Amino acid sequence: MTPRLYLHVGFMKTGTSYLQSVFWNSLDALRGQGLDLVPGTRVATHRLMLDVTGRYQPGEDPPAVGQALERLPALLAASTTPRALFTSETVVPADDQQIERLLAACGSHEVHLVLTVRDLARQIPSSWQQRLRMGSTQPYDDFLARLRRTEGSPDKPGPWRQKDLVTALERWGRHVPPERIHVVTVPPPGGEPEELLRRFCSVLEVDPTLLRTETTRANEALGHVGAELLRRVNSRIDERLKTRRLFGEVGKRYFALGVIGSDSGRKIKLPEEYAEWCRAVSKKYADHLRSGYHVVGDPDDLLPVASAFTSEPHLPTEAELAEAGADALAAVLTERLEQRRDRRRARRRARRRRPAAPRSLSHRLRGRLRRIVRS
Repeated sequence: MTPRLYLHVGFMKTGTSYLQSVFWNSLDALRGQGLDLVPGTRVATHRLMLDVTGRYQPGEDPPAVGQALERLPALLAASTTPRALFTSETVVPADDQQIERLLAACGSHEVHLVLTVRDLARQIPSSWQQRLRMGSTQPYDDFLARLRRTEGSPDKPGPWRQKDLVTALERWGRHVPPERIHVVTVPPPGGEPEELLRRFCSVLEVDPTLLRTETTRANEALGHVGAELLRRVNSRIDERLKTRRLFGEVGKRYFALGVIGSDSGRKIKLPEEYAEWCRAVSKKYADHLRSGYHVVGDPDDLLPVASAFTSEPHLPTEAELAEAGADALAAVLTERLEQRRDRRRARRRARRRRPAAPRSLSHRLRGRLRRIVRS
C-alpha cells in the first residue's frame, strides 16, 4: 500500500492550536493507530514551515532551518507507519513554487491536503489579536476597514492569505487532486468542545477517544481591554526588537499570553456594520465548498450566527486601560521580585551546605597573635 501523507496547512485561528496540542500529547497512541507526525518534534515542524514558506533568515535562524525541507524525504522514508501527518497552519499561503518544492520532497507518498476552516465573523477578530501578539499596532477599525476594502481585489494583502478559502483551494488544487483535498469545518458556537477533534480525526482515520485531551489548553483570545492595552504597548516598542524569534518569545508568549492573558475584558466581536458584508463573503465560501470537495462538517458552518456581531463599542475606557495596565505592571514586578527572592534563598542554602574551608597555618598564627595582644 502506498504510504499516505496528510498536509494540514491552515487556516490560522481555526482550532489548530487545540488540535496540534492533542496530537503532540498523543504520539504513542497515534503511532499505535498507524500515524506518525513528521517531522517528529514541534521545533522541527516549525523549522520545516519556515523553510517551505521562504522565511528562513540566516542571521536569526539556526542553519537547520535552511535544511529542513531537504531532510524531509529521509524522515518520511524512516517512518514505519502507513500514514503520516505534517501540521502547520501557516503554510497555507505558500505560492506555487513553494508548494511544488514541498510536494517534490514528499517522495512516493500519496499527499492529501487538509484545511480547517471557520466562519469569518469569529476568525477575523481572532486574526487581529494574533497580529497584535506579533507586534502589530494597527487599530481594530483600520484592520476591519482594510479587509472590507481589499476583499475583492486580485492581489489581496497579507491578512486575506489566511482567510480567503476560495483562493487557497484553487492554488493548492493546481497541485493536489480534488479528491485528495479535505476541508474540516469548525462547528458553530455552542457545539460540543471535542466535535472539531472528531471531524479532524475522521479524515486521518484515527480514533479520537484514544488520544490525550485532558491537559490540552486552547489558544484563548484576548478581551477588548487586553487587546487595546497590548496594541498601545506595542506602539512604544522599538521596531528593531520585533524580530520573529525575539518578539515571539517575549512579546507574545511572555507578555501577551502570560501577563495579559485571556481574562481581559469582554469578547471582541465584529461590529454590526460589517454583518451584511461578512455574510455575503461567507456565503460565497460555503457555496464554493459544495463544488466537489470532501467536506467534513457542513458548509453552512461557515455562515456566521447573529450573536457574532455587536453594536457595543470595542474600545475600552481609559479607566479600564489604566486598571489593566496597573495589573500588568504588578504581574511583571511580582515575577521579578519572586525571581530575586528565589535566587537569594538558593544562595543562602548553597552557603549552608558548603563545607568550611580549612584555615591556613599563617591564618591560624595571626589569630593567635591577636588574642595574645588583646590579653
